[in-house]
Amino acid sequence: MNRSVKGLIIKDFQLMKSQMKFFFFLMIAYGIFMASSLNMVFFVGYIAILCAYLVVGTFSYDAFENGYAYLFTLPVSRKDYVIEKFVFGVLLTMIPFLVTSVVSWVALVVRGSDMRFGEYCLSVVISLPLAFLMLALEIPLQIKFGQEKSRIVSILLIGGMSVAMGLVSSLNEIAGVNVAELLSSIAGLGIGGILLMVVVVLVVLLLLSYKISCWLMEKKEF
Repeated sequence: MNRSVKGLIIKDFQLMKSQMKFFFFLMIAYGIFMASSLNMVFFVGYIAILCAYLVVGTFSYDAFENGYAYLFTLPVSRKDYVIEKFVFGVLLTMIPFLVTSVVSWVALVVRGSDMRFGEYCLSVVISLPLAFLMLALEIPLQIKFGQEKSRIVSILLIGGMSVAMGLVSSLNEIAGVNVAELLSSIAGLGIGGILLMVVVVLVVLLLLSYKISCWLMEKKEF
């Protein structure tokens, strides 16, 4: 990773300081989930999706008052800019996801839950394709259309993914279907095989989105 990409990542993390109120209320909601009998597995996935959505806000900061024209007078290439958005998006999604996953598992153990560790891992990892799908769609959309035109698509995406997460978690509680075991039995790969397949799909998806984003950024005029 070159110095330009590192500098852009630092810039975006500094911009995230303005979102501290959001994270504060998110942690309050998470505490309510932990203190109640609500489905914490669902909330872990929901946090991943919301954090992926926060990457969108950094584009509006960059575009503010013709910011792109100034940004690219610095030793920053358009390819560096795209790389940074993907790296930053992955970090912003994975760090809260991993932290809340560990805390949620500890809470389940303390409560005496009968969920096995492998089942728990697969249940929370199911949400990652949704979060990274949003990331892979949002970045090229933001580059192509900008903040205003892509806002409606963003709302529909996060709403649809939230509904999908809710349906998946409801299968465990209402219908008595264990999604982790169901996927494992259908594919015949076992939990380890399912996790590996998810990782491969995510990598391919992000690489394809990266190529499209680079192509769009090279053609964009500021």
